[in-house]
Amino acid sequence: MKNNRIIQISNNIKSKILLEENIPQLFNYLADRYYTYAGVRLSLHYYTCYGEYVEEGNAWSEEATNILLNINKIIHENIVQQSKIDKNEVIEKVNQLCKEIIKRMSCLTAYSDIFEIYEYVLNRTEYRFREENYPIIEDEEFAKQILRYIFDGEDNVIINTKIKEIIGQLPIRMTKQKYFEEVRKSIHNYLGLEQSQLDTYLYMLRTSAMLYHEEGMDTYYPDLWERKETLAQIKFKEITKEEYQKAKEILEQATRFLRQETSVYYSFQEIINELYALLLTSTYAGMSGTEAGLVQESIDFILRTINTIFLTKDKVEPIEELEEKFQNLEGVQEDISMDIMRTDDVLDEIENNHRSLAQSLMIEPTLNVLLRSRQLLSDSIFIDFDQVSVDKKVDEKTIDYEAEKLQKDMVELFSSQDRMISRAVMANTLSKMPVFFNNHTEVMNYVRYSLDRCTDPYEKAACFEIIQDLMKG
Repeated sequence: MKNNRIIQISNNIKSKILLEENIPQLFNYLADRYYTYAGVRLSLHYYTCYGEYVEEGNAWSEEATNILLNINKIIHENIVQQSKIDKNEVIEKVNQLCKEIIKRMSCLTAYSDIFEIYEYVLNRTEYRFREENYPIIEDEEFAKQILRYIFDGEDNVIINTKIKEIIGQLPIRMTKQKYFEEVRKSIHNYLGLEQSQLDTYLYMLRTSAMLYHEEGMDTYYPDLWERKETLAQIKFKEITKEEYQKAKEILEQATRFLRQETSVYYSFQEIINELYALLLTSTYAGMSGTEAGLVQESIDFILRTINTIFLTKDKVEPIEELEEKFQNLEGVQEDISMDIMRTDDVLDEIENNHRSLAQSLMIEPTLNVLLRSRQLLSDSIFIDFDQVSVDKKVDEKTIDYEAEKLQKDMVELFSSQDRMISRAVMANTLSKMPVFFNNHTEVMNYVRYSLDRCTDPYEKAACFEIIQDLMKG
């Protein structure tokens, strides 16, 4: 079906012309397009995952290796062999894998934020133990450098990004009262918006402040938990060189593991989402009359070949024939994504205004499959379909409640932590908040005040080095 025909069908639906004919035609077309789109993307990401497995698989965690084994089994049974297994049962298995990966990624994200705080603090104690002399900082000249960097251009988005970067690295000498005022103001920005938007922002603030703890963090990753607990015992104002070196080693080990494990699960989630969409749309594909023979043959060959190599557990180079098959897929993903984009608003129109008609035509299941496939193949790859969507607007009562709750939790955190940890949390969260300065002068005053009030020469030297590197790009 040519693109101009799809545009015509879409326009007819928008104009409410012959909906009983045009909606089923559009669904048939989109089912085929999503099916092929999922297959092309799965082929590419599955191949990439195999390359990563060959190079780094020996260092993957046992849990990650087991999840990969389950993915390979599902692909083998349902795509390679096309076994007669109940589709709902298979989709439930895929859904459970999704949940497992999302759970682990939540744990890894929480750990990443925690160790980022400790990295911030260790960076600012490093100069105490360096053999070379620390640089003598001229506050006024350094402040001018920072301001030139921030305002070197007129794009407000870039300026605000730079301001947040700098705030995240400058010495924090803001009073807690002023800090909590800014936190409350940032939350108040969500008044009248969707609850989900506020929830996302609060989650970001809590993870940045080490306040978010995913259930099972200690059992999923006991080594990371132990390292976190070890770092939490350090009094950073009194840290010795031996303690510093040990803490730095712990941090490097944790960071290396987190970087690798996060990359692995990100790759898995891409594959799972595409596999999920492929299985969902397979029941409805092939009804539009469009011919995707060579493309589909290439997808089948690629998936079958990589799956066979995976299951032999021999880390061998994929056969040369795969290169030819990938050439057959060139440009397909881009073409389909354009078609999907062209029909995106029409699919929303049907969901919002013509669902009852789809139900009467007995094609509502197709609509649901298309909507879910669209989510699965979107840029937001970590989707919890069981999460209840709250569609209400944020009111003053909600703002006050959330602001009070967050402040209470932060006060409790600050009272139990080393002062340097508290300052790191403040810096990390301020860098995530909307810019709260009204003009150049307020930015200049903040920078100068932060530098002037920092009496720790080691911390100031570290900030100088970090910000200099940041400004160099």
